Amino acid sequence: MKNLILIAILFTSLVACSQEKNNKFIEVTGSAEMNVVPDQVELEIILTHPGNSKQAIDELDRELKEALAKNGIPESALMFVEVNSPYYWYYRWWWERNYYNSKTYQLKLDCNKYNLDFIKDIKSEYINNIRIVKSTHSKITDYRSEVKVNAMIAAKEKAELLLQSIGEEVGCVIEIVELVEPQNNPYWYYNDMSLTSNCIVPQTDYNYSQMETILQSIKLRYEIKAKFEIK
Repeated sequence: MKNLILIAILFTSLVACSQEKNNKFIEVTGSAEMNVVPDQVELEIILTHPGNSKQAIDELDRELKEALAKNGIPESALMFVEVNSPYYWYYRWWWERNYYNSKTYQLKLDCNKYNLDFIKDIKSEYINNIRIVKSTHSKITDYRSEVKVNAMIAAKEKAELLLQSIGEEVGCVIEIVELVEPQNNPYWYYNDMSLTSNCIVPQTDYNYSQMETILQSIKLRYEIKAKFEIK
């Protein structure tokens, strides 16, 4: 009976030692990033016209639609947002009220087909503000996957490098954790850092066809935390 108990104790100790030996691991973090030039943009266009008549608003619509048509941009890419009629008061010997009708539009552009040259065909006195409020890429999902894979590869390479320095080898992966990082759109409306750089100033001599010089690139960055066995 005593021999059986002794054998059981020795067996338990050997199993514990074996488990302890096999539980050696290394935990590392790998990262990767990519800069992507957008091929899809969303513009906010604010046009103003003096006067408080419906004809003033119609004139703004006509001016913008003609500019788009001249540059081959379909009207379906344009969406109406809102109309505002703020008051401006001027006092002299008597008072008078001047209206400035303002209309806001949203325009979605495929940069592979169209550019911003249509801006030149809008009367400058009608333009209140034009800015990029959103940008993306048609293959952004594929690019995100590629960056994540590269981050995982970087994690394994780091583990191999560290273990080689002490004469060890990487074993099977034990755990993979994707570390979440905020993906900020450089043109997001409420991003105060971008409000000074996303406005487009109309210039008759500017080449708006070079979209890559106008658009800010989208930075994709991911980190992967991985745990590997040590052989």
